[in-house]
Amino acid sequence: MHSLLAVVVSHGGSTRLDQLLSVLVAMNACRAVLVENDTLAGRPVPAGVRVLEGQGNVGYGTAVNLAVRHAIEDGPAPDWLLVINSDVTIPPHTAEVLPKLLAWYPPSVDVVGFPFLASEGGPGRSQGVLPTPRTSAFITLRGEAAALARWPELRHPVGAFFAIRVPTFLRLGGFDPDYWMYYEETDLFARLYAAGGRIAWADEEWPVVHVGGETVGRSGLLHAELGRSAAVYARRHRATLGWSWPAVHGGQLAVLTVRKLATGRLQDARRAAGILAGLAAGLARPSWEPAVRSRWRAAPAETRRRVGYLPLAGAARPAATRPGTAQAEMAGARSGASSVAAAVPAPAPRLGELESHRSPLPRERSSSVE
Repeated sequence: MHSLLAVVVSHGGSTRLDQLLSVLVAMNACRAVLVENDTLAGRPVPAGVRVLEGQGNVGYGTAVNLAVRHAIEDGPAPDWLLVINSDVTIPPHTAEVLPKLLAWYPPSVDVVGFPFLASEGGPGRSQGVLPTPRTSAFITLRGEAAALARWPELRHPVGAFFAIRVPTFLRLGGFDPDYWMYYEETDLFARLYAAGGRIAWADEEWPVVHVGGETVGRSGLLHAELGRSAAVYARRHRATLGWSWPAVHGGQLAVLTVRKLATGRLQDARRAAGILAGLAAGLARPSWEPAVRSRWRAAPAETRRRVGYLPLAGAARPAATRPGTAQAEMAGARSGASSVAAAVPAPAPRLGELESHRSPLPRERSSSVE
């Protein structure tokens, strides 16, 4: 039985796709699935990789939902889901230890985040902070690194690479198909924390390499889509964010635009201004989806909801329609606790227990939100 389902989402592939798929196929107890949102056009993939294509450009989260649904329809559900961008590379020592590492974490851990390296070898952006009026305002003044240090309980992995338990993913209803390209993991982790879930972080010794931007480039339309997704997030989480967060985030983008203009970074200024315009348009027009009629040919939200539904509590229904139910069911599964405090980690296995690996597995580090 495969204990790990690795889902790679692609739109036309990347220069690292074949290498990534070959590593996943060779990984112990791993089932590799490639969801191609464009077309392979006859391009070969490594033997043993299941390919899902023909569903149209349904975006990132919906594509992952589709792969998970096929996996659980085919047989027993795997223990873990590994969500992967097509422009990620997994170093050999990380690939070798990854299944054992995930098996080591106690059942109370729902998600494992990993450190990123950039292609030039320096650290990459692997963590974000859940948006709130306070965190967004703080980032504007002090930067994201300072916000991560200030609110460690709001940390979450970025969507390019992370592992989540499949039962947890299903209880949450998976990714919300209303997001086409951005904020889908932010929304997922906000719901996870609201349901009392826990995130642990793998040690710096087990990184992955993420190029970033290779799969989408610098399209101005995608900058607008990033703003639109922020508007979707604001509506989805209005009960906790209020209407102040969109205003704070808009101010954050305006300040960023001015800063980039002042330093002569015109491309970055255009990006920030494009996101701000997308946020404003998304708030004013909830049904606005600019990517649907673009060269990206994005599938509309109605199609994404149909393609991306996941079975929830024994019934098949769209994940985006009942996020509150998913959170309530997951919270109830945690013995009625309204939140989960950081637990004392179990002792890490010693070097000999990892056979040929160079060092012990990491100490568990977890976060929770009340």
